[in-house]
Amino acid sequence: MPELPSGTLTFLFTDIEGSTPLWEKMPEVMNCAVTLHHTILREVIDANGGVVFKIIGDAFQAAFQLASQGLNAAIDIQRKLATTEWPEAADRLRSG
Repeated sequence: MPELPSGTLTFLFTDIEGSTPLWEKMPEVMNCAVTLHHTILREVIDANGGVVFKIIGDAFQAAFQLASQGLNAAIDIQRKLATTEWPEAADRLRSG
Protein backbone atom coordinates (compact mmCIF):
# COMPACT_ATOMS: atom_id res chain seq x y z
CA MET A 1 0.00 0.00 0.00
CA PRO A 2 1.37 3.46 -0.85
CA GLU A 3 2.16 5.83 1.98
CA LEU A 4 -0.91 7.70 3.10
CA PRO A 5 -0.84 11.49 3.12
CA SER A 6 -0.99 13.25 6.49
CA GLY A 7 -2.12 16.58 7.87
CA THR A 8 -5.26 18.26 6.60
CA LEU A 9 -6.62 15.96 3.91
CA THR A 10 -9.32 15.90 1.28
CA PHE A 11 -11.25 12.67 0.86
CA LEU A 12 -13.02 11.35 -2.22
CA PHE A 13 -15.68 8.64 -2.03
CA THR A 14 -17.31 7.06 -5.08
CA ASP A 15 -19.65 4.22 -5.90
CA ILE A 16 -21.93 2.97 -8.63
CA GLU A 17 -25.48 4.12 -7.93
CA GLY A 18 -27.93 1.27 -7.48
CA SER A 19 -25.27 -1.38 -7.96
CA THR A 20 -26.79 -4.03 -5.69
CA PRO A 21 -29.94 -4.58 -7.78
CA LEU A 22 -27.83 -4.42 -10.96
CA TRP A 23 -25.53 -7.15 -9.59
CA GLU A 24 -28.59 -9.29 -8.89
CA LYS A 25 -30.16 -8.72 -12.33
CA MET A 26 -27.09 -8.80 -14.55
CA PRO A 27 -23.88 -9.97 -12.88
CA GLU A 28 -21.93 -10.34 -16.14
CA VAL A 29 -22.63 -6.75 -17.16
CA MET A 30 -21.74 -5.46 -13.71
CA ASN A 31 -18.51 -7.42 -13.65
CA CYS A 32 -17.46 -5.64 -16.84
CA ALA A 33 -18.69 -2.24 -15.59
CA VAL A 34 -16.91 -2.53 -12.24
CA THR A 35 -13.66 -3.53 -13.92
CA LEU A 36 -13.88 -0.46 -16.16
CA HIS A 37 -14.92 1.74 -13.21
CA HIS A 38 -11.91 0.56 -11.16
CA THR A 39 -9.52 1.23 -14.04
CA ILE A 40 -10.83 4.76 -14.56
CA LEU A 41 -10.78 5.66 -10.88
CA ARG A 42 -7.30 4.28 -10.25
CA GLU A 43 -5.87 6.16 -13.24
CA VAL A 44 -7.54 9.47 -12.37
CA ILE A 45 -6.81 9.31 -8.65
CA ASP A 46 -3.15 8.44 -9.29
CA ALA A 47 -2.83 11.19 -11.92
CA ASN A 48 -4.08 13.74 -9.39
CA GLY A 49 -1.73 12.70 -6.59
CA GLY A 50 -4.28 10.75 -4.57
CA VAL A 51 -3.94 7.54 -2.62
CA VAL A 52 -6.64 4.87 -2.73
CA PHE A 53 -6.88 3.57 0.82
CA LYS A 54 -9.94 1.34 0.57
CA ILE A 55 -12.09 -0.38 -2.04
CA ILE A 56 -15.31 -2.11 -1.02
CA GLY A 57 -17.01 -3.71 -4.01
CA ASP A 58 -17.54 -0.79 -6.40
CA ALA A 59 -16.89 1.92 -3.77
CA PHE A 60 -13.56 3.75 -3.72
CA GLN A 61 -12.09 5.78 -0.87
CA ALA A 62 -9.11 8.01 -1.62
CA ALA A 63 -7.16 10.74 0.17
CA PHE A 64 -5.39 13.79 -1.24
CA GLN A 65 -2.83 16.05 0.40
CA LEU A 66 -4.34 19.15 -1.20
CA ALA A 67 -8.00 20.06 -1.64
CA SER A 68 -7.28 21.14 -5.21
CA GLN A 69 -6.04 17.63 -6.02
CA GLY A 70 -9.23 16.05 -4.69
CA LEU A 71 -11.40 18.57 -6.53
CA ASN A 72 -9.52 18.06 -9.79
CA ALA A 73 -9.81 14.28 -9.38
CA ALA A 74 -13.58 14.53 -8.81
CA ILE A 75 -13.97 16.70 -11.92
CA ASP A 76 -11.73 14.44 -14.01
CA ILE A 77 -13.62 11.35 -12.82
CA GLN A 78 -16.98 12.85 -13.78
CA ARG A 79 -15.67 13.85 -17.21
CA LYS A 80 -14.18 10.43 -17.82
CA LEU A 81 -17.29 8.61 -16.60
CA ALA A 82 -19.50 10.79 -18.81
CA THR A 83 -17.45 10.08 -21.94
CA THR A 84 -16.97 6.35 -21.37
CA GLU A 85 -19.14 3.86 -23.21
CA TRP A 86 -20.68 1.69 -20.51
CA PRO A 87 -22.26 -1.74 -20.66
CA GLU A 88 -26.06 -1.69 -20.75
CA ALA A 89 -27.75 -0.50 -17.52
CA ALA A 90 -24.46 0.40 -15.82
CA ASP A 91 -24.31 4.06 -16.76
CA ARG A 92 -25.29 5.71 -13.45
CA LEU A 93 -22.15 6.53 -11.56
CA ARG A 94 -21.53 9.18 -8.94
CA SER A 95 -18.71 10.62 -6.89
CA GLY A 96 -18.60 13.02 -4.02
